Formats: sequence, C-alpha cells, structure tokens
Amino acid sequence: MAEQDSERTEEPTPERRRKARDEGQFARGKDAGNTLAGVAVLVTMSLLGENTLGVVHKFALRCFSEPYELLRGDPRALLHALAGVLGVIIMPLAVAAALGALAVGISEAGFHPNMKLVAPKWDRLDPLPRLKQMFMLQETGVDVALQLGRVAIVLGVAYLSIKNDFSRLMHLERVSLDQGALEIVTALYKLALWCSLALGALAFVDYIKSYRKHEQSIRMSRQELKDEMKQQEGDHRIKQRQRARAREAAKRGLAKAVASSDFVIANPTHISVAVRYRMAEGAPVVTAKGYDEVALYIRKLAKEQDIPVIENRPLARELAKRVKQGRPVPVDLYAAVAEILAFVYRLKGRTLDGVGSKRKQRGPRGPARGRPAPAPGPARAQPPRRAPKPPTNSV
Repeated sequence: MAEQDSERTEEPTPERRRKARDEGQFARGKDAGNTLAGVAVLVTMSLLGENTLGVVHKFALRCFSEPYELLRGDPRALLHALAGVLGVIIMPLAVAAALGALAVGISEAGFHPNMKLVAPKWDRLDPLPRLKQMFMLQETGVDVALQLGRVAIVLGVAYLSIKNDFSRLMHLERVSLDQGALEIVTALYKLALWCSLALGALAFVDYIKSYRKHEQSIRMSRQELKDEMKQQEGDHRIKQRQRARAREAAKRGLAKAVASSDFVIANPTHISVAVRYRMAEGAPVVTAKGYDEVALYIRKLAKEQDIPVIENRPLARELAKRVKQGRPVPVDLYAAVAEILAFVYRLKGRTLDGVGSKRKQRGPRGPARGRPAPAPGPARAQPPRRAPKPPTNSV
C-alpha cells in the first residue's frame, strides 16, 4: 500500500474526480448535515415562534374550555384539529431541516444525481469488514479519542453558554408562569445554538481532514495518467489516420471547388479567394477561400488547372472577411470583381455570356460574292500586340 501511494505523484484529472464522485467518494464533514439542519430548525423556530405559540394557545384553550366535547364529541374533529396544530408546528421545521441537510450535501458533492447509489448493495450487510475495523487498534483508538474530544468540547461550550443563567433559573419561583417559561425557552435556545455552532466548527475541521485524505486517495500514477489519456484520445496511430483522411477529403473538396472557378484573387500568399461567375446565378460566387497554407494550396490548384491568379490585396481581404464559401459577392464589391472578371475573359477570349468572340467563332472573313479575291501583295509589318493590362489594386 505504501509503495502504491509513493507511486501516485500526479494530480487527479477531471475524469478521475468524476469517476470518484460517481462512486460516492468525496470529502465530507462528519455530522455536517445534521448540524446545519439543527441550526436551520433553531432559526426557523425563532422566526415562527410567536405564530406557533399562538396556534398552541388557541388549541389548548379549546381543549380545556370544552372538556366534555373531548370525551363525548366526535373524535375525528379532535384528530383533525390536532393534525392541523402539529402540521403548523412540525412542517416548517421539517422543511428547514431538509433544506439545511440538502445544502450541505450539494456543497460537498455537487448536484450530480446518481440513482445507482440508491440501489441496495448487499455487500454492505457483510459484518466482517466492520469486525476487522473494530480489531484494528490504531484506527479504533484514534476514532474513540476524536469522539471523546468532540463530546468534551460540546460539554465545555454548553457549560460556558449557560453558566451565567444558573442564578436566574434557580429563582424562577418568584416570577409569573409566562415569564418563567420564556426564561427556560431562552436558555434552552441559547444552549442549543452554541452547541450547534461548536459542532459546526468540529464538522468543518473534520471536512478539511477528509478533503486532504480524499485528495491523497485519488492521486494518480504516471501509468494511470497515460492509460487514461489513451482511453480518452484513442491510439495515436488511429488518430493520425483519421486526420489524414480528413485532410484528403478536404483537399478533394477544395480541388473540386477551385476547378469550377474562373479566377483566384490572392494577397499574395496569406489569403486566396476563388470566384466563379455564371449567368444563371446572377452574381459572382466565392467557391473557395483559405489562409496561409490553404491559400498556397488554392494557388497551386489554380496553376495546375490553368486558372488565372490575380493579386489584389484589398479585395482579397474584403472577400475573405465578409463572404462565406458558396455565397455571392456583396453588391458594393461588384465593380471590383467585374473589372477582374472582364480582364480574365479578355485573356481567355470570352465574353460575359460565356461565348467566344465573333471573329474567333466564325474564322477569317472571306471575299464577297461576285468579286474576285484581291491578289496578294507584299506583306505589311504589323505592330506588336500588347497584353491587356490587369486591373489595379483597388476595391
């Protein structure tokens, strides 16, 4: 056992704490629930004392003023009245005690309902473990000493709380019945309150001791920590294969989206946005976008499929920031996108309706009907054609 405790050097993980709590293992103070329940009952009695005394006084007057009704009357009426009085006295106190005990339970273990703990466990009826604990002299001696210490502390607090009231209680024959009863009730209330506070302090000390013991018992060894990480995350090889398949699927989807695009707007390496235009869609649509490594991969796909890559930093930033994948371009960016689209179509010899230019579609123009073709003359030097100028970097 000592070797196992020495190996447990790691702090417990949240999963370890959850399992221990589900099994009913958590720090608790001895008699903490009972103590707080008693304090709640005393506070409730002090708040509802006058109302309770009034109800009891009325019931007593009714009983003593009509004694023949008690003897010869309907017993059900008497039982009904008695039940009403007991309900007024007992129900508030019972509710206060239940709420106090429930508050202690929630503060110690949290609100985690577990119906498995309610089911009966027959191994708890086995007396052998209890008998073994009784014959363990060291633990039994410590428990007996602690219990005796608790009793001594409570007795001392009780004596100190009522010591100054002895003289008044001994001369109650000189006062009226109401005042004497009030003195006795006040002294008993004071005694119960101070004893409950003493038990509460002892329960708090016992909770600190139980908390330290519990934290030590749920500590983990390095091997247990590794095993738990494997259970939560799975085998790293399986995870790597899953991530690789996810990357491949993402790349295939990205390649398909870029292939349907007309051009890519870059920034120049941090951002890439692929855009397509179809007459049926009514507006340019962002088919793919990405940052850093994904942006470079989009540019690579565009070059492989002979899709123009236009550098326009402001427009690339705006599209990547404002437009989601598969959504049309905002109206305020139509002009900038249309300028790039016209430039790309001029490079490809297309028009905005997707049909080639008339000269390229019909071929060279032939001679008119009825006219002979002119004789070929000396070839004239044609001026070199200039490539169309790309649009400027402005949105």
